Amino acid sequence: GAKDIADALKVNTSLTSLDLYNNEIGDEGAKDIADVLKANPMSALISLSGAGEADEFVKNRNRQRFLDTLNGNEKAEFARLRVMFVGQGRAGKSATVRSMLGKPFSPEWDSTVGADVSESVVNGSSWGDETDQIDFASALAVKMMNRHKEMKSSSPKRIEKSPVVAPLPSSSKTEMNNTETTKGDQLQNKGHQLSNFVDKDQNKKDLKRNSPVKNDRPKKNLQEDIVREYDEELILEAHERKNDLALSLWDFGGQEVFYTMHHIFLTKTGIYVLVFDTRELLDLEKMEEAKKYLLFWLRSINMHAPQAPLLLVGTFCAEIQDEMRRVDKILRKLSKHFCSQIVTNESLVFFPIDNKERLNIQELRKAIEHEARNDPAMKQEVSIRWMAFLDDLLSHKSSKSYLTMNGDVNHVANKFGLSRQERYIALGLFHERGLIIHLTATEALQNIVIVKPQWIIDALGKVIRDSSIHVDISEYERDGLLDDAQLLFEEGIASRDLLGYLWNYDQTEFFIDLMKRTMLMSDYQQDGFLIPSLLKENKDMGAVDTRCVVDFSTTFLPHGVFQRLVCLCVEYVSRKTSFDDSIRMNKNYAHFIAFADQEVELVEDLSRQAILVSSSDIEKVVRILSSMLLKINGNVMGGRLKYKVLVDGKELQPQKTLDIQPRTLDIDLFLDSLD
Repeated sequence: GAKDIADALKVNTSLTSLDLYNNEIGDEGAKDIADVLKANPMSALISLSGAGEADEFVKNRNRQRFLDTLNGNEKAEFARLRVMFVGQGRAGKSATVRSMLGKPFSPEWDSTVGADVSESVVNGSSWGDETDQIDFASALAVKMMNRHKEMKSSSPKRIEKSPVVAPLPSSSKTEMNNTETTKGDQLQNKGHQLSNFVDKDQNKKDLKRNSPVKNDRPKKNLQEDIVREYDEELILEAHERKNDLALSLWDFGGQEVFYTMHHIFLTKTGIYVLVFDTRELLDLEKMEEAKKYLLFWLRSINMHAPQAPLLLVGTFCAEIQDEMRRVDKILRKLSKHFCSQIVTNESLVFFPIDNKERLNIQELRKAIEHEARNDPAMKQEVSIRWMAFLDDLLSHKSSKSYLTMNGDVNHVANKFGLSRQERYIALGLFHERGLIIHLTATEALQNIVIVKPQWIIDALGKVIRDSSIHVDISEYERDGLLDDAQLLFEEGIASRDLLGYLWNYDQTEFFIDLMKRTMLMSDYQQDGFLIPSLLKENKDMGAVDTRCVVDFSTTFLPHGVFQRLVCLCVEYVSRKTSFDDSIRMNKNYAHFIAFADQEVELVEDLSRQAILVSSSDIEKVVRILSSMLLKINGNVMGGRLKYKVLVDGKELQPQKTLDIQPRTLDIDLFLDSLD
């Protein structure tokens, strides 16, 4: 009976739950069980019921272990990764994501605008659609407990550890649930520009970036903030899910108009899934177009994330069952320069699936999970303090879409004792894993932490979208904005009235400023804005007398580089002259009457993978354009653009174009520095 159970528990280190109700254990038997558990610090028992005083002992010991872990300085792996689904429009990316999540196939599913973000928890063969907010700090603490078999016994003298939290003062104004807003919060509510959030003393603070946060206030333990989350069910659930893997699934819109925007969200770590329609690779009329998109994405992924694993996924395979080898042969030839990144599927270089017929879905899940679990990024360990920092940031999602570094973020970081350097590293990790968006290109962008990624994606997608698929022009006619809408989707020019309407007159100035600082938009004409990615192509523009060639042919010219160059040029010219007939543009061409006192033409020549420049005083123009390209490369392309500049056939030697580094300057300061 109870004695036999007690004898077994003396050496057991794996049992986690034991129910002894209706077994007539008795007080003496309960004492025997409690005594052996006290003498066995290696016991993994989490839940015990029906054993009297032993029940309470197990509960108290696990609570103490949990609190000790929260208050410790140990680290554990953060089992979470981002998976990015990219490819040509209508290739079946959204259907593939739905298949991964076990959702039914829908032939009428709308084309993705911008990107859609889903959360999933992988547990064996199941990919759950995760919608509940996770308590990351508690989950990590339980993971640490489960990871170590050797634990302290229940009654040693408590060892005092270095506290990890600096508490808020007891004043009601600074309690966790305070309603008093910071200056940054007040600006956010009004939708002010990002420039309003810049710390004026930032340069002085940068000198102290590596210094720990000073805090002379009384300290308390982190456990006091999270103890309310402890219960046996939490521990048992975490134990059962100790091998779970969290995946953030990003489904990127495949229409070309979105490619300029995608550069903001593609990360250097994670897993890339390049989805294509197998039928189009076998269709003589569509083959070249399909190969063009595949090659674009192969190059783009290799530029943004050269070390990330890449899976090629061919949809509609049920319709080409006898043609797998033909598709494989085409892909091998197309991807021969990217072999080190591509994850193969036994004898095939791609994963054939069919979302409608549910063919090979489980095989694709297993491949993605295998790559995720073996990804070096998954080995990065984090502390409880970092997870508590993350929990606190995400707790604001119910009331705010973004936070400011000068407001909430620094307040929370100070609370959990994160140095200035540490908080930026932590935010970078959370960004890479898909939990937040934290752009670091300039000081103003660094000051914004977006806690709702889908919010900013949707906002940009309200403006940047494919008018042939995603725009119902009658909607604008009903609201008296037909002319404004036609101007935007036909000529790429947005009025402030239309932007306010698209964004529901909420945070309009914030979104305008964000788009300008990410070089998606520039001022144009009186109270208007130019969005180059919406310009239409003009194939009859005539020949250009080219004196300068910016040659990207050794790698490739990504979508978005020329459009951002046009953005910067328009902003630069607008400071010098009026817009009346001084600028003419289309999708791949720009003509400036007075650019640095010169007439300048720019052409995006994708057949040559080059930008062509025409001007009389070419040296002055090239110096300015080179600085602009450095800015684009550093801010958006991660410094991985490869190109050479040729003037009158001779290559210019690489050199700093300015005495300052254009990457770190905000747009206004950068443009001022060009004179």
